[in-house]
Amino acid sequence: MYIVKLSNELLSLALSEFFSIAEAENMDYKIHKRIDEFLFFISDEELIKLLATRSALLIELGRVIDVVEENDDLYGIIRNLNSSEVSNSCIDVDSIRGFGRETAYNLQRMLSTIGIKWRGCKKRIKIAIVAGLAIIYEIVYRRREVKFYSREPHRRPCYRPGTMKPTLARALVNIARVSSKKREHLLDPFCGVGGIALEACNMGLQVTCTDIDRKMIECAKINGVAYGCENMVEFIEADSLYSIFRDGFFDAVVTDPPYGIQSIPRSQSLLKLIEGFIYNSYYVLKRGSHMVFATPIHLEDHIDRILHTLNVSILEKHLNRVHGSLTRVIYIVKVL
Repeated sequence: MYIVKLSNELLSLALSEFFSIAEAENMDYKIHKRIDEFLFFISDEELIKLLATRSALLIELGRVIDVVEENDDLYGIIRNLNSSEVSNSCIDVDSIRGFGRETAYNLQRMLSTIGIKWRGCKKRIKIAIVAGLAIIYEIVYRRREVKFYSREPHRRPCYRPGTMKPTLARALVNIARVSSKKREHLLDPFCGVGGIALEACNMGLQVTCTDIDRKMIECAKINGVAYGCENMVEFIEADSLYSIFRDGFFDAVVTDPPYGIQSIPRSQSLLKLIEGFIYNSYYVLKRGSHMVFATPIHLEDHIDRILHTLNVSILEKHLNRVHGSLTRVIYIVKVL
């Protein structure tokens, strides 16, 4: 039995990412139960390695040792664990969103009396207290900021304000259900400086990047070369309103259309821009593939009406608050 702890900040998107990664590579698994941001499941090692490699919103991944009630003798349970579980292990106690804070504090103090290590251990065991339960598991993967640090927008050789952070960009690629094993091909028709392309490239996917702004394309090329993606990503100056690709060519469309007034071409409304993008995406996508994109929440009803004119299914919608004046809806749409 395995367990994942997902990002509570973007929980609905994190859940979707987990299922999408498994679906993209046709991995078998069985969900046992879910407790808040924790998901218990049964699978083989191949899915575990894939999740650790591809995920953006997965915080921890571990092997379940036990699940007991918070009021049980946790100190005694730890002492009675098989010696192989405790030997050369560090043990962390965590109260999730304040659940069992006092219990966690007292347990941490008691564990220090039996010489439990905090550093230099070969294994790390976590006791997470949430909703009256204590979940005990051995951590096999923990997301570290270094995974995305070098690709943060301000650390790229070519930077533009308002660029999507790599964690969210990677999650959008994952929920498009594209296969790294098959080196599937995705299109980003509003690529900007190439943030989505960098994450897709990092996962071994082929990418075509287009943007109407020549400066953006030049910037995206610079970033692509800097991160070793020049052989995986094609950069094209093109208008998203006019398709230059043959029908049924791409395995996915993943993009973040412009929102600001200064980002939208003159004499073009945002709604018309997104409407044209949706129709073009529908035709260049293979049947059964997905388009993933974000729009400001005030356009949601209009976007829904546009999508309902096409042979597609809106699989999911996720809210993402960008700042005080902007909340966007992230669409996951399947082309039928």
